[in-house]
Formats: sequence, C-alpha cells, structure tokens
Amino acid sequence: MMLFSPSKSRRKRSFNNEAILSNSLLAGAVFITGVNQAVQAKPNSIVAVEPLVCDLVSAIALPSTPVTCLIDRKQNLHDLNISPRQAKALKNASQIFTLGQEMTPSIKKWLDNPITVVVGVSAIEIDDNHDDHDNHSAAKHDEHDDHENHNDHDHGDLDPHVWHDPHNIIKMGNVISKNLNKKISFFDREPKKALKERTQFVNSLLEDLDQWTQNQVATIPSDQRTIVSKHKAMEYYGDAFGLKNISLLDVLGHSSSIRPHTISKVIKELREANVQVIFPEQKPPSKLLTNLSKQTSTPIAKQQIFVDGLMPTGNTISVALHNTCTIVNSLGGYCNKKAGNQLVNRWDQLTKR
Repeated sequence: MMLFSPSKSRRKRSFNNEAILSNSLLAGAVFITGVNQAVQAKPNSIVAVEPLVCDLVSAIALPSTPVTCLIDRKQNLHDLNISPRQAKALKNASQIFTLGQEMTPSIKKWLDNPITVVVGVSAIEIDDNHDDHDNHSAAKHDEHDDHENHNDHDHGDLDPHVWHDPHNIIKMGNVISKNLNKKISFFDREPKKALKERTQFVNSLLEDLDQWTQNQVATIPSDQRTIVSKHKAMEYYGDAFGLKNISLLDVLGHSSSIRPHTISKVIKELREANVQVIFPEQKPPSKLLTNLSKQTSTPIAKQQIFVDGLMPTGNTISVALHNTCTIVNSLGGYCNKKAGNQLVNRWDQLTKR
C-alpha cells in the first residue's frame, strides 16, 4: 500500500515554493491594499461570484489585490437571485470571475459584460465524455421535488462540476491568472513575475493533491470502487481516479415515487456494481436516499460529500480532502488525512490577506 510521501525533489520544490510565496507578498505591496470578503465591494475590486472561485482567485491574485466574494457559502447557487447589494458589487467590479450559468444561472445577465471571465466548464478544455453527464431534465427534478423537497437542479448539456478533478482546477486557475495579468501594466515586471510564481505555486500544490488522491484511492479494494449518489456530480472525480459512478436519478428516471419495479431496477444495478454504500449530498440524507437505503439494504455513508463547491468552512483543498477521505474510508480503503492536511495548510498560506 503506497501512501503519499513527498520525494526529495518534491520537498525541494516545496521549499522553493515558500520562497516564491514570500517574494509574491513583497511584490504585491505595490498594488491596492486590502481584501474584501463581504458583498460590500470596494470600487475596482475583483468580484468572484461563487465561493470556490473566490478561494481560487484569492490564492492566485497578489495579496494586495482586493477580492470580493459575491455569494455566501450558505446560499444555493442554483436557486440564487442576485440581490440589489450583490448587483451593486458586480457593477463596481474591475473584473468578475464566475463558473458560469451552468452552475449559477442567475449570473447569465452579466456574462455579456466585457469584464466578466468564465472559468468553469464552458471555458476550459475537458474530455469529450463529459459533455452530457447531467442529462436528467428539470422536469425530472421537479417530479422528485414534489414528494421529497430536495434541491435538485438542471445543468443543461454540460456537467459543471469540473473542480472534482484537480487538473481541471489547474486549468481554471490558468484562466484566472491570464486575465489578472492583463490588468497589470507591461512595465510592472515585478508584479507580473509575482503573479506567475503564485500561479506556479497553486499548480504545483494541485498536482500534489492529485497524487495524494491517487494514493488514497489505490487503497480501495478493486471490487468496491463505485460511488453511488443522487446526482452525477462526481463524474470528473471518478474518471480521474478510476471509480465508477451511479446516479440514482438516472436509474429512477421519471418516477415521481419509489415503486416496486423501480426498486427492482435499483437493486439490480447496485448488486451488479457490488455497491457498499450510498453517499448523501446533504445532512440529514434526503428521503429518496433514506428510502432506497432501507429497501435495498445498502447503508448510507456517515459523512456527506460536498458536490457543489466548498464546505461551510475550509478551502478548495480541504473539501477535496473531505470528499476523498469520506469515499475512501466508506469503500474499505484507508485515507492518510495527515498528509492531506499538509496540503490544506499550504493552500491557506496563499489565501491569507
């Protein structure tokens, strides 16, 4: 069983990254001061719409650059209505970064704004087999909502949950870095250099996250590598790390309630995949998962997986750590959380303002 342990070259790279981080802090001093985590954006502030994007922008942007997180972590991205206060922040922004309308439909009005930069699924190069992951329609969601009151959502033709593959976060970060760089004068070489170095630090850290995740998933028995959840939100994760995904809503189809023939279909699929556990996307689990768990004798994981962004606390790395450890431990593997926490701490260094 191989667990994550940085090689000598990686430890050396980590030391160099610390120097890079220190230098970028100094270079950032030539810019605007302060960071704004509330919706009250300062004029010319960068506005990051979704919490995950805000965390990524904060990691890459120079420490002196003001960054405003538009949406609170408690708000539902899919059902959000932009408030007058949030609209004012968008109006006053120097740049706007967003996952796009696939994840946050209410941002559509601002997509034609030349200062708006989409960093989500429609902006990065992804594998062709991700083009139609969430093909369950809004109508299907509505039918399920009628009887169990859970927050389902339609993403159209694209699966927007790209960040569950660390290499996609790297691509998102490169889009952010490229557009931040455009705002720096050609003659301001030190800030440009510092931005490049911070981007390299982020990319290196995400490569380490990818390696750490591979090592944890490798401990799962080969016949137990199936993630069962309500939506197909972990497809990128499954494809990146060799896990099968089953979406319960795909299996249930248009059913508005759990009927005998539907249960038989679900039981068959779960047995064929040797499913050990069902992963909830909320706590407490939805009625759909609770009923299916009882009728198929499949336990529900003790911890939820966070599929739509960050946790109530923590950062981009910590939510990946939580999801991986929840999946690995529930499927019979072993998660080296201590090594993962080292990555979390390195990310925290970047986002401090």
